[in-house]
Amino acid sequence: MKIAIINNLYFPFNHGGAEQVVRTMIQELRNSGHEVFLITSRPSGKFKSPTTDFSIYYLPSLIYNLDRLPSGLRFCWHLHNLFNLKKYYQLKKILQHTKPDLVITHNLLGLGFLTPRLIKKLKIKHQHVLHDIQLLHPSGLMLLGQEKKIKSFAARSYQYCTRYLFSSPEKVISPSRWLMAEHRQRGFFPDSQLEIKPFKIPIQEIKVKQNVLHQQGAEKVFLFVGQLEIQKGILWLIKVFQQLNNKAVKLIIVGSGPKEKEIKKLINSNSQIELRGQLNSSEVKKVMLASDYLIVPSLCYENSPTVIYEAQAVALPVIAAQIGGIPEILKNSDYLFPAGNEKELIRILMNKITNNKN
Repeated sequence: MKIAIINNLYFPFNHGGAEQVVRTMIQELRNSGHEVFLITSRPSGKFKSPTTDFSIYYLPSLIYNLDRLPSGLRFCWHLHNLFNLKKYYQLKKILQHTKPDLVITHNLLGLGFLTPRLIKKLKIKHQHVLHDIQLLHPSGLMLLGQEKKIKSFAARSYQYCTRYLFSSPEKVISPSRWLMAEHRQRGFFPDSQLEIKPFKIPIQEIKVKQNVLHQQGAEKVFLFVGQLEIQKGILWLIKVFQQLNNKAVKLIIVGSGPKEKEIKKLINSNSQIELRGQLNSSEVKKVMLASDYLIVPSLCYENSPTVIYEAQAVALPVIAAQIGGIPEILKNSDYLFPAGNEKELIRILMNKITNNKN
């Protein structure tokens, strides 16, 4: 079968877990004997496509400049994304030329939300994979305490448009029951086959027991891996660790993002908090093996964070915020705390530091 995958970001412009899921999907489909190609975006200007063993079509998009735009222009950009005729005809040309049997869409922000209507018009089978709430709110993001934002008049007007544009996929896949429920209760995907399917992140089996890289008697090592952004809870987490003021604990931060400079100022000369920056996947695995717990302190409604799957693959226990779809993928050996609750997180951390199992 010839399959087209469409996602707004991909290497070398990958940003988060959705791109990792797309890469995994491409590998699995190709391993099963399917012919796969990808349609994605790139920044405007000169660009040299990376060498790959499958076809990738890169379409220039202004999504890479979105964060730099004033709120008014950003609003106009999102309206344009809903009915982007230029991207519609660019995609139409590619799909008519390649003639896929199936199109699997992921995040379409920056590639135009007319894409599902185009696929329907071309009479190609269509499956859509949910990653966040970008069909419910243009930001794709809902912070703790901002639950009313997707119920506002503006959000409901936006949902009226996206509900119509995305009404045609034969199948819709969500990794979490929470995300699917958020869409279904707002009338999305009335005629589609719905499937709850947790993401699969293949990680080469490591036949090394947890903490083999630890020295005996070393402090408890807690790990954060993710984008250095407010919604990921990293600034909040640092302040929690500063309250601990305990030499028997260490926080390692892996990642990059807009709050990196602020984080460097916050930790200053604190020897209990270490910023490692961006690491590749093999380096992340090594840090995970040398850690005692992964902390996922999200202050936003997460769907199904891929970093949790990565931790579980190397038997690293997880301490995570109880928000969005996170509780659905945790194991019995993991720990939940109410999102944003400093007191409860500190209680859990102190129990781990003192080896209390409760």
